[in-house]
Amino acid sequence: MKAIKNPLKDERGGPLVEESLLLGLAVITISIVIAVIFQATGWAQNVVAGLLQLLEDSWNGVTHLLP
Repeated sequence: MKAIKNPLKDERGGPLVEESLLLGLAVITISIVIAVIFQATGWAQNVVAGLLQLLEDSWNGVTHLLP
């Protein structure tokens, strides 16, 4: 095996480097998916809350019409 003269120019990577990069990409991908899911469910919760508020306001309007 040849000795490496300049370790900064060594482009070989071991299995540990490969696994670390794959693990990092997996963590980033999972965090992006979780963020998208939380944003979508937050948006859905806002829509449902708005509809419930609209129904409550409508019901209050109807009950004030009755004697």
